[in-house]
Amino acid sequence: MRQPAHFACTVTLRFDPWGYAADDALEVLLPIPSDDGYQRVLELDAPAGRDIADAHGHRRLIRLERGQTATVTARVATQRIVPGACLDLPPPGPADHGPAPMIVQDDALRALAAQSVEGISGPGARITALAQAAADALRYKYPRDARGAAMSLTRGWGDCGEYAFLFVALCHASSIPARPVFGLITAPWMVTPHAWAEAWDGTGWLPVDPNLVREGGYLGPILDAGAQAQDHIGALDPYRLVLSRHTGLPWPGQPGPAPAPMIDGVTLTLDGLGPVPFWHDAPRWQGARVVPFLQMPWTVIGRPRPARAVNWLRRQRIWRISVRKPAHRLPRSPWVLADIVVLHPVKGVAGVCAASAALPFLPAAAPILNAAIWVWFGLVVLGLLRQIRLLRLRSAIWLRITASRAAS
Repeated sequence: MRQPAHFACTVTLRFDPWGYAADDALEVLLPIPSDDGYQRVLELDAPAGRDIADAHGHRRLIRLERGQTATVTARVATQRIVPGACLDLPPPGPADHGPAPMIVQDDALRALAAQSVEGISGPGARITALAQAAADALRYKYPRDARGAAMSLTRGWGDCGEYAFLFVALCHASSIPARPVFGLITAPWMVTPHAWAEAWDGTGWLPVDPNLVREGGYLGPILDAGAQAQDHIGALDPYRLVLSRHTGLPWPGQPGPAPAPMIDGVTLTLDGLGPVPFWHDAPRWQGARVVPFLQMPWTVIGRPRPARAVNWLRRQRIWRISVRKPAHRLPRSPWVLADIVVLHPVKGVAGVCAASAALPFLPAAAPILNAAIWVWFGLVVLGLLRQIRLLRLRSAIWLRITASRAAS
């Protein structure tokens, strides 16, 4: 099945901080999609404010009065990056060599980097070895309490961001410029925040997704990409929207008020920054106030709103992402339809309930509705069977098995 070389869609990102904040007004830092060596912004609609464009990307500082929400809508065209085609971006700068928040090295990380590239020459081959080392070192698990390369290596697990942080830290330990990339997966059948990385091979920037190096056998075909590890080193599917690069982006606002009471449930411990009460304050890195990463809008809250039941629903909808007008609506491979059904269980159950409720009122359509219900059940079973591969990769036992095999 031919893989699409390009993709275009309209992405809307909406930010509503008022379930957390009781301030009269807030300064909000918005990620703004921009043209680079991978994507083109065809249309953009965003609130007016102060623009900042640098090696981190494009962002805009705006002011929200109480109750107002921020919405960024962009029509973006992206392309597939195939092996051998580097990103058309400026060469490395100081930020690409580290150090940076969440990319702090320790002895274990430096030892893994040295072991991974021992006897390997050439930056491309070393990048491949380090990507595989990062993929082999972690299993996927969402970190609700802490983040950072060294911390994740010690724990042996992390999400897509931790894979990216670890890979970048390994590259820096091996004197290879690299940086994490924060953005979205915008395939209409799979819309989610995601992080990956870019590494400099001496001639250009190579996109690397260490998370998919490990889990590409399951996730690769869903994104119209290959299932092998090498398909995600120096290559990139066309469904990524880049929002920012690097960690520790400078906060452009003025110093805020004295620390207010902590906001319940949004505190993480970050390597190099310590405990960070998200949105309550901008932490400090080397004496300057920074945003750990700009994948979603960021604000500094001075007056936290109590965590009451009436605020719960609004907190769950603090940001929303939608994809409209896609260049195509389904992946090229029909085999992954079962995976898509499993990825969207709520929509599927709602559809089955609606079809079942319609049966008494549409007797002529009963055969079609019944067939659709049974097809859905069949796809669910097939999707769950296919997902066993992903669950195996995400298990602690399988990580120990693969680690012991690599050691031997």
